[in-house]
Amino acid sequence: MKIVLRVSWCGLLFLSFLVFPSYALVLEGVSGSWYNPAGGDLSTVRYTTASVAYGSGTESRIFFGAGGYQSGLGFTGVDVPYVCSVGDIFELGQLRCLNAPTLLGTAISGVDMRLVMTFADPERAAANFGFSFSILNTPNINSGNQNDDFLYFPASFTAQTLMVNGKLYVLELLGFGPDASNLISELRTSENSWSSTSLWGRVACAPVKPVPEPAMLILFGSGFLMLAGAWRKPKQ
Repeated sequence: MKIVLRVSWCGLLFLSFLVFPSYALVLEGVSGSWYNPAGGDLSTVRYTTASVAYGSGTESRIFFGAGGYQSGLGFTGVDVPYVCSVGDIFELGQLRCLNAPTLLGTAISGVDMRLVMTFADPERAAANFGFSFSILNTPNINSGNQNDDFLYFPASFTAQTLMVNGKLYVLELLGFGPDASNLISELRTSENSWSSTSLWGRVACAPVKPVPEPAMLILFGSGFLMLAGAWRKPKQ
């Protein structure tokens, strides 16, 4: 009787993990780095960091263009620890754009960013995204016009899977915008000013492989027993 009760409790504990899985992850760090600028005069490109009041407090920056001024981009990860619930859209950090007057042909037309997210886990589970931004940078020194610049979010990229505390999740980047309900595909910046927006993502539980039906398990077990019986049958 004791053995039966012990087995029953183990079964209930196992079922509780299946029925009530963890529905939140703890984000321990978010960082972004710029690389692979394209177009324009690459000799003008420079990378820096700066202290900011938002999030982690350190902004990763890239500046580009010539003519006495430079345009630029910056990214700062959200303040951590940050709890993100499975299925909900959550903030990853702040993206900023500087529109400064530059000479024609000197500003870059695109740049890649590597986004690294680390989650609370004994093995320091991490997800890496690499994606490309397109840039429309207006050469105001030559034209004398006060034109806006645009930063375009990539149309698509591959979601990432990661294992946290033994459970598989899918992590998606959704876009940027002022809040989770107003996602936009472009960031517009007026001349001689900074603009900012937030970067948003979503985490979901990875699809679970189907569990064999009880009938299939019985059929498989019966077949195994038949094979075992045939193997043990004495020779005539």
